[in-house]
Amino acid sequence: MKASSEHSITQFDVNSLTPHPDNPRVHSKAQIKQIANSIESFGFKIPILVDRNHQIIAGHGRVEAAKLLNMAAVPAVVANDLTSIQSRALMIADNKLTENAQWDTQLLANNFQILNDLDLNFDLDVTGFDYGEIEQLLILDEPALENQESLLDIDASLPAVSQLGDIWQLGKHRIVCGNSLNSDSYKTLLGEQTAQLVFSDPPYNLPSSTIGKVCEKQHGNFQFASGEMSQEAFIEFLTTVFSHCRDFSNDGSIHYHCMDWRHLQDIITAGLSTYDELKNICVWVKDRAGMGSFYRSQHEMVMVFKKGGATHQNHFKLGQNGRYRTNVWSYPAVRMVDDTGSDSQDALSIHPTVKPVAMIMDALQDCSRQHENILDPFLGSGSTLIACEKTKRCCYGIEIEPKYINATIRRWQAMTGLDAVCLSRNKQRFSELEQHGENTHD
Repeated sequence: MKASSEHSITQFDVNSLTPHPDNPRVHSKAQIKQIANSIESFGFKIPILVDRNHQIIAGHGRVEAAKLLNMAAVPAVVANDLTSIQSRALMIADNKLTENAQWDTQLLANNFQILNDLDLNFDLDVTGFDYGEIEQLLILDEPALENQESLLDIDASLPAVSQLGDIWQLGKHRIVCGNSLNSDSYKTLLGEQTAQLVFSDPPYNLPSSTIGKVCEKQHGNFQFASGEMSQEAFIEFLTTVFSHCRDFSNDGSIHYHCMDWRHLQDIITAGLSTYDELKNICVWVKDRAGMGSFYRSQHEMVMVFKKGGATHQNHFKLGQNGRYRTNVWSYPAVRMVDDTGSDSQDALSIHPTVKPVAMIMDALQDCSRQHENILDPFLGSGSTLIACEKTKRCCYGIEIEPKYINATIRRWQAMTGLDAVCLSRNKQRFSELEQHGENTHD
């Protein structure tokens, strides 16, 4: 017998619809919420299917989502022509047949890339994909990162341009040459904005000689926390900066702070007095050992704190989305690349403690979304900003030493081909100030 295809769509009171008692498809609360988000974004566009007794054949999840949204009625098609046996079989088929299809991963990535480049009034996770999955798709077409970042184009001996108090706009990023101990630096930097994640590499309260003689000769000590502070003073120093980071970030935000093993107790003390939770301690394991006497040092710590009680972002979820992440982070140390393209020495000419951009990128992708604000109160030579540029996030950074502001800007300009603009000096471009010699000494 040929079944009729003449069916009209009718609005039904949600309370008049009966779920099929033998529906084998189980909908979690999380999935019902996903469906509800989709309905809120696009409307209830796909009618449900019911039998002549208004028992649901297809659309159990959508009806539950409608109830969650306090909808009075939903669109439905009545399958008067189906027997109870056919209805039962169709209920199973409707759920199973979609599972037998496969994704064209490249086309899926292309679709998300098109959507991601638009100014949407909804989040991409209304598609049912977790944000961690979406970001993995978005980077499919991105060039693979090399293990070692080339810093060949950055010459630390170039003329000084930036000076204390400067505010620089680097595309969508903003940095301030200022003191991260002062709350005014954050107000100037962020305005009414707040950060969704913090990543910082504070000074370790160690003299530069502990890093190496080359570092000591080229850089000298940092302006703060280069071994001159007592334990109490260093804890107070960290606590002050962490408090500012907390005050200018969202509830539920994750804050990553790097530290040497010698001051692990200090940073934990400062962090626990400031934040609401120590989520974990990650260990950056390098590809080679550095300085040391009683065991050479080959690792650094990355403390993972959380602000507030709101749910934090987690886009790896123990590997569920294809990103298998542990608290052991294995990344090569950043090295200089000479003009032959081979490794030469540590990247000490730009900054004494450069962090791998790839490591920061992974941390940003773990607990933030594209286009969100990332705060770094110790910007250094700008690795966080470069990581933000590569992952399409907005970096807000503070750095007190003009020479490192200069290095950050030159790194970003070499990477993007764009020009930084000094907002505090009549929006003059960095290249103009550099060319005309309008600068101060570092």
